[in-house]
Amino acid sequence: MKVLFIANSDRHIKLCHIPYLKMFKDNNYIVHVATNTDCDFDYCDKKINLGLSRNPFSFKNISALIKLRKIIKKDNYDIISCHTPVGGFLGRCCIIRNKVNTKVFYTVHGFHFYKGSGLLSKLYYLIEKYLSKYTDCLIVMNDEDYIVASRKFHCPVYKINGIGYDDKRLLVKNKNLKNELGLDNYFIVTYIAEVSKRKNQLKLIQELKKYDLEKEKIKILLIGDSIIKGFEKKLNNNIMYIDFVNNVGDYLYMSDMIISSSLQEGLPLGILEAMCFKKRIIALNIRGNNDLLKDYPKGIMVSNIKELVREIINNKDIEDDNINYDISKYHINKVIKNVKKIYNYFLKEKLK
Repeated sequence: MKVLFIANSDRHIKLCHIPYLKMFKDNNYIVHVATNTDCDFDYCDKKINLGLSRNPFSFKNISALIKLRKIIKKDNYDIISCHTPVGGFLGRCCIIRNKVNTKVFYTVHGFHFYKGSGLLSKLYYLIEKYLSKYTDCLIVMNDEDYIVASRKFHCPVYKINGIGYDDKRLLVKNKNLKNELGLDNYFIVTYIAEVSKRKNQLKLIQELKKYDLEKEKIKILLIGDSIIKGFEKKLNNNIMYIDFVNNVGDYLYMSDMIISSSLQEGLPLGILEAMCFKKRIIALNIRGNNDLLKDYPKGIMVSNIKELVREIINNKDIEDDNINYDISKYHINKVIKNVKKIYNYFLKEKLK
């Protein structure tokens, strides 16, 4: 049995799907992964470099499509597991008029069309609706995506509780990190996300600079690799950028508040992991964020960046009470168990 995972970047596979690669290896599958580089992964028998671009309209994706179509026809995979918009597009396009006996699963980490999105989103919607004809199973992560897909698309649709949080990733190994960074006397506000237009850090910084953060004794930590050129030049002494980290538990432990200015989400892992630490969370009221925070006692949802920054200032001196809030349904073990059930409904050879 053979399975092919397709995504637009290695970072996405590393962050979201290593436990799922392991799931297939534990069931004696041959596992191949196709992204944009030659980087290897654990639980991966073969890595395929498609040279694709995360920009859906890049010409690089035409050659990636041609290459991938030949690979799929040659290797005759039992399962194709598609992720990210580009991965979902390429994987399903390869099935059109390609005589292969393959089950195609597309896990959506947030559609590119959503409430409040622009005119281009209508094109994304039409593409997704058309490609659903070539999808054996569509898996989504929030209520908004589920409602739209289940009503409008041409394939079975299932909802899961995100990719699942992993206790190993949240281990606190250094409780003195705040002191080591010289931040003991500051209120620490952290945003963990790839620095990108979608995550909206530039507008957040622009609004933060209207306040005297030093006078307020606030430090903003932006954690995550950047795809915006010259991003660091937008910062100041109270807005710090830290590249992608593996010890995310240490940073969550030392933080007083977690924020998100993201414009588009599936079910955000950064917010979910902050909930594991029972942190105060302020986020824009968008799809995915509201799925997690609508019942969370220490969550505040706002409508725009200005309101988000005002809430940071207004909440920094509020005493932080402990809470009892059960998030166990989002644990990686429970999510994988549900994913297995979904896959097994469509497979002859069941995953154990």
